[in-house]
Parts: sequence; C-alpha cells; structure tokens
Amino acid sequence: ENAELMISKLGLTDFFQAVILGSECEFPKPHPGPSLKALEVLNVSKEHTLVFEDSVSGIKAGVAAGMPVVGLTTGNPASMLMQAKPAFLIENYADPKLWAVLEELDNKGTFQKS
Repeated sequence: ENAELMISKLGLTDFFQAVILGSECEFPKPHPGPSLKALEVLNVSKEHTLVFEDSVSGIKAGVAAGMPVVGLTTGNPASMLMQAKPAFLIENYADPKLWAVLEELDNKGTFQKS
C-alpha cells in the first residue's frame, strides 16, 4: 500500500516493527480498531504506549482505544485537533513540551526501556 511504499522509499523500513494498514482493519479511523490492532501486533499494553497523530480521525481513534494521544499541528490547526481531545499538542518532535513529558514519564518508570 501507499504507506509501505513511502516508508520503503524513505529508507525507514528498519525503524518500523509493524505497519497497520486501513485495508487490514474492519473499520478505519476514527474507529479504535487500527490502534487496538497495533497494540496486538506489537504485543504491548496501553500503559506503555504513546500515540502521535496529526489528524482529527487519528486522534479520535487513539483516544477511543484508551491510549494517550499527542496531536501534531503539522497539517491541521490546533483548534481543530483539540476538538478530538488529545492529551496535548506539539508543533513537531523537537517541541520542548514533548521532551519534558517524556522525561517525566521516564523518571516515573512509566515506559519500558528496550
């Protein structure tokens, strides 16, 4: 599919343990199915997961699956994304807000280290 092709062309294949395609799910986002399928395929729990999404439907899917979702304002306005109720928004992955939260979670031992 398009996502797999893009990941391959960008040379990022080794960075993904799994790619969940909409065509593999009974219901697409904003249904929580794709997010829950990712948990199953990766054999991880919601408690050790942080979802990053840049669309309203993606944020809604993660929230509906019971996972904390970080909204990325790279493609949609913050006001639109906030309607989907993410935990918080960031401008990009270098956003100091993200790194502060990750450091706090690391100090609490929330995420497992591999």
